[in-house]
Amino acid sequence: MKVERRVGRLEGGDPFGDWLASVLADRLTGWRGKIRVYRVEPASHVVCRYEFGTGLSVVGKFFGAPTGAKTRYNADAAMKNEVRRLRRASCWIRVPCAIATNSRFHSVLVTEHVPGPTLRELLDAGVSLYDPLTGVAHLLRRLHDGTRTSCKRERDFAYFHALLDQNALPGSRRGKFDRLLGEWWHSTRLDRAGCMVHGDATPGNYLFNGAICAIDFEGARNHTHPVRDLGILAAELKTSPGIGSRAEDYIGHLLWHYSRSEEEFRRHTAVLPFFMALGHLRIARLPWRAAERDWLLAEAEACLCAIHR
Repeated sequence: MKVERRVGRLEGGDPFGDWLASVLADRLTGWRGKIRVYRVEPASHVVCRYEFGTGLSVVGKFFGAPTGAKTRYNADAAMKNEVRRLRRASCWIRVPCAIATNSRFHSVLVTEHVPGPTLRELLDAGVSLYDPLTGVAHLLRRLHDGTRTSCKRERDFAYFHALLDQNALPGSRRGKFDRLLGEWWHSTRLDRAGCMVHGDATPGNYLFNGAICAIDFEGARNHTHPVRDLGILAAELKTSPGIGSRAEDYIGHLLWHYSRSEEEFRRHTAVLPFFMALGHLRIARLPWRAAERDWLLAEAEACLCAIHR
């Protein structure tokens, strides 16, 4: 669950604060105060919310300040890629508006701050997710339909193998996963058009403030099977503490409202286990889920075995 922690304030004369105020000058008429700073955690990079006395808040994501295992990459290129992805997605769905970028300050991307609870916060609060998941389903369908392209299935399989590498399975276990993936590769279940996917379809990346908003498009990819987003979200729901038997109902609800017909629902249901397996492997590699790793790997294997049904 993402939390905000106040870490201080930017005084007048602070280089980053002065640049930020200059970028937002047209929105800060008469403002002469300090900028309160809140750190948003966990995140793959340093992410902060900057609050001005006028009530205006913006978010800064510093691509040059990673907090995860991946530290060797072109920060400027990653920053510019996310801007392009946000702008493309904004043609179809609600996303935070990209306001400015600056390579001098750890390759920061500044976006509008969208208030409201995330799907994760609603889940943790025990709120019914049927209406929020309907919104997520419709949002993903608009994104996928609006960005139709060819599907390069080798990209999804390459990501699968990368996750298996990160989970460092022993040879015999890895061999079984490889054999199951081979069966999926040669099946016709994954045959269909591709699209741009959100790529990080976790409950923390969907906000609700009257209209649903998707955030964090760093992992967005083109030429990808659309059910990848649904499978990742379904795996997150299935493995959420305290959700119990409701997970299956929520997953079915998500698929039903994403699908346009019963035939589509059946096709998506047949493909979902492949991408749920991918979602389980994503979670299994996280150090704070280490106690559940064996169960998560077993769930991923069981999902891939659905190719035999």
